Amino acid sequence: MKHMPITQPDTASAPKLAFVLPDLRGGGAERVMLTLATELAQFGYAPHLILARAEGALMADAQRAGLPITDLKADRLRGVAAPLRDWLRQNQPAALVPAMWPLTSIAVWAARGTGVPVITTDHATLSDQYARKGPLHRLALRTSIRATYPKARANVSVSAGSARDLERLGRLPAHRVKVVHNPVAMPDPKPGTAVWPAQARHRILAVGSLRWQKDFATLLRAFRLLLDQGCDAELVILGDGPDRAALVALVQSLGLTRRVTMPGFTPHTGAYYASADLFALSSRSEGFANVIVEALSHGLPVVATDCPHGPSEILDSSDIGSLVPVGDAAALAATISAALHAPRNPDAARRRASDFRPGVAAVKFLSLLPQPHLSKPMRPA
Repeated sequence: MKHMPITQPDTASAPKLAFVLPDLRGGGAERVMLTLATELAQFGYAPHLILARAEGALMADAQRAGLPITDLKADRLRGVAAPLRDWLRQNQPAALVPAMWPLTSIAVWAARGTGVPVITTDHATLSDQYARKGPLHRLALRTSIRATYPKARANVSVSAGSARDLERLGRLPAHRVKVVHNPVAMPDPKPGTAVWPAQARHRILAVGSLRWQKDFATLLRAFRLLLDQGCDAELVILGDGPDRAALVALVQSLGLTRRVTMPGFTPHTGAYYASADLFALSSRSEGFANVIVEALSHGLPVVATDCPHGPSEILDSSDIGSLVPVGDAAALAATISAALHAPRNPDAARRRASDFRPGVAAVKFLSLLPQPHLSKPMRPA
């Protein structure tokens, strides 16, 4: 089936910049790419979104931002290459920016012979993300990275740790992978309503996909310990994913049904950040952890696992957060308790969050792009 534009391509003279994603589900990588695309438009580029399938919770956000969208109508990612190659030949963008393996490798393959430079972007620590897939999958991962990534104009990852991991995984030269920390647009606290049903003294917030990598099971066990120690608290976990049923069962078995709610995915997280007392992250691994920056932007103290690789790069001061070992419910509970009763430094948290504002990431990304004549001068971050 032929691909169809949802929004007609922009006819302005600004150089096109094509961002390729599987879809626009409500994940961190998808939100980051929307933020980056919107920000680069301020520098004189004309960003376009090319989606394997035009669906997902963030479609409305992209359309409100006025971003042209092309739907490749590919049921599987391997069906992306041919229609993507056609689009590149017809539109000749200044660069192609695919997000997330294996779409990164597929995009490099599709762009061969078109003259369009590719900048791959990965938003996770790949060796951890796919650790449970088995040896054949790992072989495919390593082989495809080794075969395609060196052919790209540049390779980008979102933290120093994940960049070095990618180099080891694909046997790429040292420092071949450039670090561009995720641009994090600050959540708007106005739309939506935060529901805290227990009306407890302390409100703890967690945000993320309900999947193994996020290890919300450890957070729930830590929260049970916190309550057992006499802390009057409640916990909201925003997000959805394949582990929902298992986590709901764990909430029930731990006797937490009156103190824990999991409302699902919401685009209006700002209302929750604005009304929370502390943000908790329990992940086994992260590429960067945008949600920590979002929490800091609201002046919240953060307690996070010292997982590879994002949290330790963000929480560079004890004034703004604490790190605990991965999978240690007792340490997580004790550190949350201490943080809830410690003096807060919201100004320090907000200053740190400002280091990751979209303009900072856009300027770094611009240094990797070809520099055709832009319709607007480059502005400072």
